[in-house]
Formats: sequence, C-alpha cells, structure tokens
Amino acid sequence: MYIVNDGSKTGIRPEDIALLAREIKSFTYIDSPVNQGKGGALRDAVRQTTGKWVIYTDADYPYLIQNAVDMFRLLSSDAADIVVGVRDEQYYDQLPLGRKIFSLSLKVMNYLFFPQLKVKDTQSGLKGFNQKGKELFLKTRIPAFLFDMEFLVLASKNPDIRIQWIYVQARKGIVFSTMRAKTILTELVNFTTILFRSNG
Repeated sequence: MYIVNDGSKTGIRPEDIALLAREIKSFTYIDSPVNQGKGGALRDAVRQTTGKWVIYTDADYPYLIQNAVDMFRLLSSDAADIVVGVRDEQYYDQLPLGRKIFSLSLKVMNYLFFPQLKVKDTQSGLKGFNQKGKELFLKTRIPAFLFDMEFLVLASKNPDIRIQWIYVQARKGIVFSTMRAKTILTELVNFTTILFRSNG
C-alpha cells in the first residue's frame, strides 16, 4: 500500500505513520514537500510501485470492497491492461447536486469532444492497470482531477492497450464532499488542455 501526503503540514502525526507501517505489510509513505494535486501525488506513488498490477482509489474509498476485488480479478487473469470503474445510477444519486451536475456534464462533453474514448465516465476514483498501463499512466501531466481523463484519452488512442470496465457502487454511509467553483473552473481549463494535446 502506498499513501502520499500531498504537501499537507497539518494532521500528519509520526505515530500514525508508524502504526500504519507496523500493521500493513509492504506499506510505503511518500511525503511530498509541496502540493502537486491528485494527479501529481498519484504519479509519485505509481512511479515507486514494484508489483505487476496497480489499483488506485480515493482516500475515503467510497466503493464496495467487491468492486476492487472484481478489478483485481480482471487484471490478474490478463483480461485487460487497464480496468476502469464506471459509476452506476445509484452512485450518482448519492452525489451532492453540484458534483453530480459536473460529473454528468463531463460525460456529455466526453461524448462530444472525445468520441474515441472507450469509457466516457472518466472520473470514477477506482482504476487499475498492469505494467503496460503503468507506463502510459506515467505519461500524464495534468496535476489535478482530470489526470484520469488524460490517462484514458492516451489509452484509447493506443491500439495495443486493452481497456475493460466494471460498474462500481457507493458503499453505505459514505458522505461525499461538495465541489468548489474554483475547482470546476480549473478542471475546465484542464479539459481544454487535454483537448488541444490530443489533437496536436
């Protein structure tokens, strides 16, 4: 397991990290001195992985455990190079309104501007890949949330990459955070960046 502290200066206690290191086999803690965004933090972790497969998720892990198990089975059976979690209706129903509108709007934009995308729901926080997928993942450059989308755009353009998807469901009791207007504006800029790069 890899955990990245993406530049936070508060809430990180050495005794908590030591506890995790004692209790979790093959635990790696990565302490980034500056905030890079989710994309940058994940690239730091993925770069250090040594296993055959990588599965990454959100810190709060909002999904059913079975979803990660299903993803691992597909990867370990060599059925795909990349496996993508796709959110079902039940999942969207639990999102705050602003976040739901953003997610569904992004799916529509993907249909309009990225018809080659093999999976249009790019923003679920559960994805996995083998070494071929890892190599492609490390080519992403977007620092914030849309690194997921950039990854899948790169993968969809590569005929040698096999992509599969599974439905993911939100676990009971999960409380989703709201999305700030500043974050949405940043991601719209990132969307435009990906669009230009993909056509370049």
